[in-house]
Amino acid sequence: MDDPLDLVDFADVLQHGDPTNWTFQGEKPGSGVPAHSASAPAGTLKIYELYKDEFDDEIELHYFRHPDGSVSNVKVTPRS
Repeated sequence: MDDPLDLVDFADVLQHGDPTNWTFQGEKPGSGVPAHSASAPAGTLKIYELYKDEFDDEIELHYFRHPDGSVSNVKVTPRS
C-alpha cells in the first residue's frame, strides 16, 4: 500500500518541512468518501488527513486511495 507522505510535492516539502516529521492529527470529517472524479477508477476513496507540519502549522493532506492500495493526486493545503 502506498504512503501518501512519500508522494508529497517537493515545493510542499520546502514550505512545510520533511513529511516524516509531520504529526498526524486524525482524519478530517468527511474523509473516506467515494471519489466521483472521471479520472478515478470505481472504488476509489477521497481521503482528507490533518497534520501539524515541522513548523507546528496545521495543514491538510488530500489524496485518492485506489482499490489496489495505490495513491494519487496528493495535495497539501492550509487547514480549512
